[in-house]
Formats: sequence, structure tokens, C-alpha cells
Amino acid sequence: MSGNDDDKPSGHEDRTIFSPVTGVVPGAPVTAPPVPDPAPAVTQAPFPLHAQMAGGPRRIQVGDVLNHIFEVRRFIAKGGMGEVFEGVNINSDERVAIKGILPHLAADPAVQEMFRKEARTLTRLSHPALVQYRVLAQEPQIGAFYIVTEFIDGQNMSDLLPRVEASPAQLSMLIKRLAEGLAAAHQLGAIHRDISPDNVMLEDGRLDRAKIIDFGIAKDLAPGSATIVGDGFAGKLNYVAPEQLGDFGREIGPWTDVYSLGLTILAVARQKDVDMGGSFVDAVDKRRQGPDLTPIPEVLRPVLAKMLAPDPANRVRSMEEVVQLVAAPSAAPPVTAAPPASPRQPPKPKVAPPAGSAAATPAWRMPAIAGGAVLAVLVLVMVGWHFASGGKSAPAAGPPTPAASAPTDPIVAARAAVTAGLASIPCSWLDLGNADASGGNVSLSFSGVAGKPAEAQAAITRLLSAKGLQAGSIDFTNVSPLDARDCGAMEAFSKIRAPGVQHMRAPQRRYTMATLGPTAGADAGKLGAQPVVDFDLNGVPDDLSVIGLEPDGAMTQISNSRNSPGFKDPQAFAPQTPGVFRLTLNVTHPGTSGILMLTGKAPFDPALLNSPNGSPGADWPAKFLAAAQQNGWQAEMVWFQTVAPGQN
Repeated sequence: MSGNDDDKPSGHEDRTIFSPVTGVVPGAPVTAPPVPDPAPAVTQAPFPLHAQMAGGPRRIQVGDVLNHIFEVRRFIAKGGMGEVFEGVNINSDERVAIKGILPHLAADPAVQEMFRKEARTLTRLSHPALVQYRVLAQEPQIGAFYIVTEFIDGQNMSDLLPRVEASPAQLSMLIKRLAEGLAAAHQLGAIHRDISPDNVMLEDGRLDRAKIIDFGIAKDLAPGSATIVGDGFAGKLNYVAPEQLGDFGREIGPWTDVYSLGLTILAVARQKDVDMGGSFVDAVDKRRQGPDLTPIPEVLRPVLAKMLAPDPANRVRSMEEVVQLVAAPSAAPPVTAAPPASPRQPPKPKVAPPAGSAAATPAWRMPAIAGGAVLAVLVLVMVGWHFASGGKSAPAAGPPTPAASAPTDPIVAARAAVTAGLASIPCSWLDLGNADASGGNVSLSFSGVAGKPAEAQAAITRLLSAKGLQAGSIDFTNVSPLDARDCGAMEAFSKIRAPGVQHMRAPQRRYTMATLGPTAGADAGKLGAQPVVDFDLNGVPDDLSVIGLEPDGAMTQISNSRNSPGFKDPQAFAPQTPGVFRLTLNVTHPGTSGILMLTGKAPFDPALLNSPNGSPGADWPAKFLAAAQQNGWQAEMVWFQTVAPGQN
């Protein structure tokens, strides 16, 4: 924080880096209030402004500045649920896409509940093949409810279908890329249910940069969850799976996205939309017959046959299996014609996969939809973004065989090898991003911090070699430098790194500090930046500690318990949705900073987790690991950068 040096004792240094919300450590001087939160999440109360505003909420317009953060620059498109704009984060100059929900829908309690529920999942989605969700929020002045995502500079794949000429290798790459992205979403418990060409964007018009968008009707896999259209049909009639239309027990799961992805790939091969729509009855019959797969290259036809099996019991059950099949399509059986099922034939009984197998994915039975409800849902979908149809259909697809014999895909193997070895990479905290395989080499990209980048890259190469994989490029563009003095602490944290799904996320990784008018002192004109970190603590025990990590290695314990006064202060850890909180920080210097969360058995000794004057001593790692082992601590961490005004 800025201040007058004449008022401070010689050698005094303000340390106001990780104080929540106000950024003020008790006793530290204050010169200005913090700038507004750069990325607010969903509102805490159910739209209290709707009842107060004359006429209710209005539509978003070009020129609006939403929550003092996102300026609306350009109208892009309109659909059944809302309008899409290009915008910019005025704090970071980042281009964003803004989807404003139509006022009559935003005022609907069912829509409000859907977005509150989905905010927990959408903002945690992270994969190169998925659009990155920044924020789901309400603008308090106009009452508008909106979604902010990264801006994809490209075109909708549906619009490009007539011009896409994909080779077998390109089709294989596209299947793998989209399947890996959807697998990441499925691991978080959400399925898309609306995979189609117009929900895939091609950045720069390139298939290898395809991104799935519009998770707005994503279905939580928890029992009893619902979307805007209830527990039944969701998606475009041309691309939905048979179970979404009421066949085969109505069981929705990852296999539902597998089917829609198969039809999407078929559309790319045909260079036009598939003909699987028409009337509701026609759509059901066409799925029982199966689509014509002759446009698919012969080497991939067995893969598509398994993805498009009408009965989910005979279909590929997960996106991981799809990736394996694409890696070795010859392992799949030849395509054979199957007689169409009688329209009056009752659904086949569900065949449960073997316990413990990759196909043993939980499924939740969907309630039957009355005819009137089906009609209402179809009307909602027909006024949605858009769907099209064309072409002819013919029988295809025979019973699939297990994919267990398929050799491991090199990307899957590389991810598994690196993830298992992250704790052994020296002086670093790295998160694996994109992965690609070409010419026998595996290329990987990372984010995080590293004090010894060359040694870290060499360690990654060794992890790949141990699995018989050849390292290509290892991209550290998004890996920030770490002071070598902090290596001991970082390696101690890495040794207790929590496995599996992470419960922390930094919605934005780079912030520019705001400035004030000219003031005296070393901090002249410096107001700081306000990074935010989201915590999804559903399923996380009450015993936890949150610690701020400064660029010079200093540590500040922000909270030593989920029941501590600081954590229960809504101005410090602002509740977003049930179990989800947002921590706002005030950072007054440039550099790379982090937030560490420890879970396990309390107490979390403040004497061990505070080091206000820089890196802890040389004996600290041993003391920390002894306490961690005794109490079963596990660590999670996120990192972000702050830069001075005018820096790129």
C-alpha cells in the first residue's frame, strides 16, 4: 500500500499482500480503498433487485459496463436463451464473450437455480478443448444475469462444415481432442448433453484448435439434479442420443455425450449436418436404425459404430474409451448392418458393466416425460441457438467388443506418467495443460512455478522415458520463475500434493495493478491489484488452513480453520453457491504469488505457517513435513501474476 515514508520508522516495510478484501493487516497504514473485485461470481441472494427495479431487469446493451468490470463492445448473436456480445475486462484488457440471459428467463427461479448450481462446475472446467468460463453474475444496476467466457477468435464449426475437408488423421485428432475435453468435464460430474457442430468453435478456423462451448444445459450427475428443461430432453433434435428421446430406460451419462460426439464427427465427414431429426417420432426411429457411416473413412468406421450404438449398454461408455479406440481403431470390430428395432419393441434391459471396469459409470434413471412436457421442451429447443438437418440415413452399427485390448494412447499415458510424478519434479509446483502427440513425440504444456526450469523439464523427460515415451516440446511459457531460496518450501509442499480433483481455482492468472494520483514515497501511485481465488469446499473437511505465498517466500496464514472468524466473514470468504467461496486479495507489488490450502487434521500451527520476513529457515521443510505426516495434511495450490501499470 502507498504511504508517506516520513511517517514510518526507518527500515519499516508495509506487508499488505494477502489480507482478504481490504488488504489491510491490522496496524498497517491505509491510503485508499481497494479497487472493485475483477471477477465477481454469482450473486448470493436470489435476485433481490428484481423486485425493486421498476419493470424488472433489462437486456444488456452495447456500451454497458457490467459490475464495473466487463465493458460490452459488440453484439454477436441472439438465441433462444439470450444474446452474445464481445466485451473486454477493463482491468486486464482481456477480450471476453458475454452471454446475457433474456430478462424473462433470468427472472425465472428455475433458471436462477440452474445457474447457481452450474456455476460450481462451469468455472472449474479447464481443458484446451473447452471454453474457459470466467464468471456467472448479476449486474446490480440493470438486473441482467450473464455469463462471461474467454473470447474465441474463430468461427462456429456448423458454419464451416461445407468447407471442412478433414483427412482420416485430422478426424482422429478431432475426436481425441474433443473426447479428452469432455472427459475432463465428466470427471467433474457434468455432462454437456448438447454436443453438436454449432457448439464447437474453431479458433482461427482450425480443427486442431476446436473448443466446445455452451455448457449452459450441462447436467449434474448427482441424483435429483435438474436443468432448465428438467430431467429429460436437452439439446438439438438432430444430435441428441436415443436415451434423451425416451428410449433405453432414459439413462443419461457420459455415454450420452459419446453418441452426440459421434454424430458431430459424422457431420464433419459429410461436410453437412446429419439427417437424424425431423419429427420427434422420426428422430426416435432414425436412431433405432442407425446413421449411414459410409462418409466416415474406413479406418475410423468401427470407432463411430461403437460410439453410435443405439442402446447405451452396447455403446462406448466413456470418453477415455473413445480416446483408446481412436488410438487403435483396428481393434474395433467390422461394421455390420443390424436390423432396425420395431418401433413398438420395448427397450432392451440394461446390461450392467462388470464391477470395477472402465464402463462401470454411475447412471441415474430419468423419469418419464409426459407428452405435453415433451412438446414444451421441443418448443424451447426450437427457439434455441439453431439446428439444421439434411442428407439420408441407412442402417449401420453392430455389437461392439471390449476396448481393453487397444494399446494405451500416448497422450493418455503421458498424462498419467507426468501426473503421478509431479511431486518429484524439483523446486516446482506445476499443473499439466495441453498434450499432443506427433511423429512419435509427446509435447506437453505446463503452468505454475519453477525455480529450476531446466531441471524440471529434464525430470519431465525422464518421467516420459520411463513409460517408453519420447518427449517433444515441453512448453513452460506459463510457468513463472520461483526464487531459488523458496525451493525447500516448494518441494515440501509438493511432497504432500493432494491427488485427484482440485478444490481451488484462480479464474484469472494475470492482473495489472491500479494507480492513484502522484503521492510521496516508494509506493507512489500504487493502489494494487485484487486477484480472486475460488474454493469449492463441498466434500472438504472443516479442518483446513489457507496460506498466502509471496514472491519473496514470505507466508501469511489467512485462515487456520473453516470455522475461524475470518472464514465465516462473508466479506473475506464471500459465499457464492452452497459450499463455494471467493477469496479476494490485495497485492501491492508485481510478481508471482500463490495461495496454498492445507487439509487434514488440525491444529495448523500459526508459528509454522507464518513467515512475514521472507523465506522460512533451512530447517523449516523438515518441521513442516513432520507436522504434515503426523496430521495427514494434503496441499493444493494456485498461482497468479501481478504486473505494474504499463507492463505487458
